[in-house]
Amino acid sequence: MPQVVIIGGGLAGPVLALALNKQEISSAIYELRPRTYRSGGNIAIAPNAARVLNNIGVYVRLRTQGFNYEEISFENGSGNVLGKFLNGSQKQYNFAALRIKRSIVHDELLAACERRGIPVHYERKFKGIASETDQGATALFEDGEEVTAGFVIGCDGIHSKVRNHIEAVQPVFSGLMGIMGSTMEAELTSMHAESHPSLPSMMFGANGSFAIMPSSFDGKNIGYFATIEAEDRSQEEWSQLYQNKSELHQWLTDRFASSASRWPSLVQELCEKTPQDTLTSWPFFSVPELHNWKSTAGRVIVIGDAAHAIPPTGGQGAAMAFEDAETLSYVLGRLSDLHLALPGGSHKLFAGEILEKWQRHRQDRTVKVLDFTSKNGTLRKSSPHAYEQAAKEWIIWAALKLMGPEAGAKWLYSYNAENVLGVIA
Repeated sequence: MPQVVIIGGGLAGPVLALALNKQEISSAIYELRPRTYRSGGNIAIAPNAARVLNNIGVYVRLRTQGFNYEEISFENGSGNVLGKFLNGSQKQYNFAALRIKRSIVHDELLAACERRGIPVHYERKFKGIASETDQGATALFEDGEEVTAGFVIGCDGIHSKVRNHIEAVQPVFSGLMGIMGSTMEAELTSMHAESHPSLPSMMFGANGSFAIMPSSFDGKNIGYFATIEAEDRSQEEWSQLYQNKSELHQWLTDRFASSASRWPSLVQELCEKTPQDTLTSWPFFSVPELHNWKSTAGRVIVIGDAAHAIPPTGGQGAAMAFEDAETLSYVLGRLSDLHLALPGGSHKLFAGEILEKWQRHRQDRTVKVLDFTSKNGTLRKSSPHAYEQAAKEWIIWAALKLMGPEAGAKWLYSYNAENVLGVIA
């Protein structure tokens, strides 16, 4: 019997399992999708995310499979540079930023789980919490199987079923969506022109934003992330849009590569030449603030998008889930030392106090990160009037001019999950 049952085998679930393994806490992962499932698109690994991956022993394998960089160029929709932002730094944070295929990160995490003997059960549909006491919880699956453990941790994303056991809330659409794609540098004639944007770059235009970021170690695979406004849809309709590559391609060309477009030629060429099978969509949802990330008895907990969906406009979605996972592993390690994390463990009051301190610590940081992300999201929105676009460009220019490339982000990228031990002491 595992000490911890993890619902969800995306990114947060395996990170949690590997972090728990370091604390000598056994776990098992239960994943809805088949082993052959591959998520598309690229992912941003900021220094605080890289630090977690390094602590669980997978970062070294990842850094040579993605694009390492420090500065990102902020530009307007015509390609004029507004300033440079330090997205990572070996000198400042001990880690550069990394742009990498999400599927590579997922595969490396699962391979690490396999090497360490952590079981992953695929095609297992979680139904709900069958029962919970102050000594453990039982997860119920659609096939009728029940699995009991000291803790059940929900890493099952924004539409979390585990969250419903704690607090029933529905995700809220932000009004923005992202479309991602990629192609090889050799296919892009604009990359060989002297006037092409400095990469990686983030362009803020009148009808959306467009980030161009290589995602391979040699920088030859050129990925991009376009942010545009969209109407809300049902879950089924969002899924259909994700599969409809021709519609996604049409959205891109209409916005960024029409005859009236003022976007740089590289942006237009990327939209026109991207192989459609590389296109993915990502609606930006948020989860209304949860009062609790843990159940009353404290044996059911949610982390990552299940607790606080972070829109990708700040490049911190994965990082916050990774931080949640590593900090929680230290907390459960502390409880295990006190024999409270095992099925049948007692002293519920003391355990509850420790979990409460962890929760407040993570909630406080999440509020700050959401504010950071929200401000970035506002800048990515359309500015239909010339004065709005001018104001947006001035804000970006002034902020980077006054604060420098670091732009006051040291608190964000310097975070070390191990410091939570001082919080719960």
